[in-house]
Amino acid sequence: MTADAITARPRAELARPGSADEALFWLRDTLGTVAPRDPVTRRLGERRYRLEILAELCDRETFLLVTSWLGSEAVPAVKSKQDYADDLRLWAGAARELGGHERFFVGAITPGIIETWTKVQKAQGKAARTINRRLSVLTALTEYAKWKTKDSDLTSPVTKHDRVKVDPHDETTATPILEVDEFQAVVNAAVTPRQALVPVLIYTLAGRVTECCTAQLHHLKVISGERKLDLRRKGDKGRIWTIPERLGRLIDVCIDGRSEGPILVDDEGGPMDRHAVDYLLTRLGKLAGVLPGRDLTPHVLRASRLTHMHDAGRPVEEIQEYADHAAIGTTLRYIRLRDSAVRKARHAAAAVVVYDHLVDRFLRTSEAR
Repeated sequence: MTADAITARPRAELARPGSADEALFWLRDTLGTVAPRDPVTRRLGERRYRLEILAELCDRETFLLVTSWLGSEAVPAVKSKQDYADDLRLWAGAARELGGHERFFVGAITPGIIETWTKVQKAQGKAARTINRRLSVLTALTEYAKWKTKDSDLTSPVTKHDRVKVDPHDETTATPILEVDEFQAVVNAAVTPRQALVPVLIYTLAGRVTECCTAQLHHLKVISGERKLDLRRKGDKGRIWTIPERLGRLIDVCIDGRSEGPILVDDEGGPMDRHAVDYLLTRLGKLAGVLPGRDLTPHVLRASRLTHMHDAGRPVEEIQEYADHAAIGTTLRYIRLRDSAVRKARHAAAAVVVYDHLVDRFLRTSEAR
């Protein structure tokens, strides 16, 4: 397939495999599919390849630039590639609605569009971290375009004044934590071993959902008499994990003699993607009665495991290594919330001692009614 054919955006050609376009189709499969939501009716449409949609939204040069960017090590993680592709779809919509551009291109988003878009996002109650992440995607694409094209005049339309201030101590949007007994209730809510394996595996490895979903049976090996899992972590980093004996036995029950395919499958034997895992965990969380008003997600299990390690007195550096965080600050965001809650409870209890005897008469009167 020629470059002209790629940017002509025919859906049939993008969907048809060909040896000359191996890199393109690798990126197509890596980005995966999505069901675009109709902006008017808000209904989900048919699932389509993200790459196919980007081909329709971008002009010729920008589409080639985007495929180069998303396929490069500038965006190493698969989940990040998918999220960035979704954010670019959003910016293409902003360019069309606010800028009148039929197709998206680098430079289509101006500082004026950024200002209007940011105000709309705030009015809609979007989280500050979400707004900033999407702004960062636009900056990252511009910086990559500047490097790729050697055009020193390219500058990001996003400035420090456009970014929404994020309170690092804001706990209202932080990932919730399950207590040990709550996690046990989730596992106990499972009615089949395959259902139980999903939360158990994610919790044990403090794994990201995409890592656990892509783990295959051939990644399980016996080394020096111990069962190991060769897990590919974020950024395609290889990590070898020792599988505890009880977890290994549960895996054996779930695979039921299979020698190939993914470790995590549903009760019908089909492979589980992150959507299937999210759906199962949400259902188990509701059955277990945990996190009222919120969904149980894989990230909650990951955060819970790391927090439980901190509760057990493990050094922060050891938790960072287990989580495979590049920066220790990322790890601290999991456990500082826990420390903060404990300290606040202790200080609040100490405050009661100061006035307890003074309000006791009001409480006795209330109890007598």
